[in-house]
Amino acid sequence: MNIEMRHLRYFVAVAEEASFTAAAQRVHVAQQVLSTQIRQLEDAVGTLLLERTSRGVALTAAGSAFLGSARETLASLDRGVAAARNAARAVSGQLTVGLQAATGGSGRTRVLAAFERAYPEVALHLVSYDLAQPAAGLLDHSSDVALLRPPVDAPGILVEQVSAEPRVFVLPAGHPLASRPVLELADVAGRPWVAAPLSVDGCAPARFRDDWLVVPRPGGDVPVIGAVAATIEEWREHIAAGRGISLCPASSEAFSARPGIVFVPSRGVRVTSLCVAWRADDVRPEVLAFVKVAAGGVAAGGVADVARAETGAGGA
Repeated sequence: MNIEMRHLRYFVAVAEEASFTAAAQRVHVAQQVLSTQIRQLEDAVGTLLLERTSRGVALTAAGSAFLGSARETLASLDRGVAAARNAARAVSGQLTVGLQAATGGSGRTRVLAAFERAYPEVALHLVSYDLAQPAAGLLDHSSDVALLRPPVDAPGILVEQVSAEPRVFVLPAGHPLASRPVLELADVAGRPWVAAPLSVDGCAPARFRDDWLVVPRPGGDVPVIGAVAATIEEWREHIAAGRGISLCPASSEAFSARPGIVFVPSRGVRVTSLCVAWRADDVRPEVLAFVKVAAGGVAAGGVADVARAETGAGGA
């Protein structure tokens, strides 16, 4: 008869409990079954390993010699099982992260740093996209996941919020409204704006631009576009030159400030969100792991377990 792992587990249980009754309870088998398995083990070894005494069960000299090897064999098996399970759960490979131009700041940095700490075996490749590409590479597959600000009006893209913050107005330093403590849309009616370009990456062309222009507006006014900026640097230059005003995330005051522009809190304007986005049909482990980390620990049993918002949603 071959010695099997169950024989070793039963033997170790009896040796450690010094009782067939207690050992049977520990390994969840009937005492008679346990006794039969121990006899089979002793037959295979060729000698008595345990003996019953008035005080319970004691190891024979052969049993004492056998116990250490039995424990080490079981421990080695447990280590092997754990290693196999860890390997199955391990996430490795490469991941291209699209960075939309409007997402600069500490929130984006925290997401990237947290992912690299959690999944050091995944090599991140970062690619920046300008404001004409709201989907940040997802639609042409030049990125695997993206950190962006919605709306992303395109089919097959899922969006999950990472964080939210107010939008603030940005004006030239010498603008008549620059000293106001707070501004509403009605205050800036008729003023020229610096706008994002029409989208060229497959998203609905005007959706991203119009969201940041707040079109349509509650008051019915239509913004005048004084300049178009594809990059944050262009956007800042246009505003400083007095070609228009704009809205931006409140965090931009810390990360996009420069002489010649001022930031004024808004009232009555919807918040904006930093989001993680990915293709709905991409269920690779490294993609889902990034979504989980970015979204702050959402359960990652698969795409179905990650709270999703269809494209165009997401709290912009």
